[in-house]
Amino acid sequence: MASQAFGAVQDVVPDREGGISSIATVLGARAVVRFAAGAYLAGGLLMLLTPWPAVLGGLLAVPYILNLLPFWWITDADSDQANAGWKRFLKLNFLTGFLVTMLIIWYWPNR
Repeated sequence: MASQAFGAVQDVVPDREGGISSIATVLGARAVVRFAAGAYLAGGLLMLLTPWPAVLGGLLAVPYILNLLPFWWITDADSDQANAGWKRFLKLNFLTGFLVTMLIIWYWPNR
C-alpha cells in the first residue's frame, strides 16, 4: 500500500491535468509521502510480532522509510522530483527480495 501510494506522488501534476484521481491527487504529495512512511513503519513494527528469525524482516522497512525522507517536505508543484525516490525504490525491491529470500531459506530448516 505504501509503495503504490508513493508511486503516485511523482504523477500528481499530470494526473490532475488529465483528470486522473489517485491517492496523491486527492491527498497531496506531502501527505502521501508521510502516509507511505507511516505505512512502512507500521509494517516493520508488525513484523516484530513474528517468531524468530522472521522478526528480522521488520528491519527491511528501514531502507524504504529512509528513501522517503528526502521528500518529507515535497509540494504538489515539485512532486515530479519524487521520481528519483521511485527509481531508488525499484532498486530497493531487488535487494529486499534477495534478503527476504535468504531469510526464508534460513528459517525453513528450523520449522
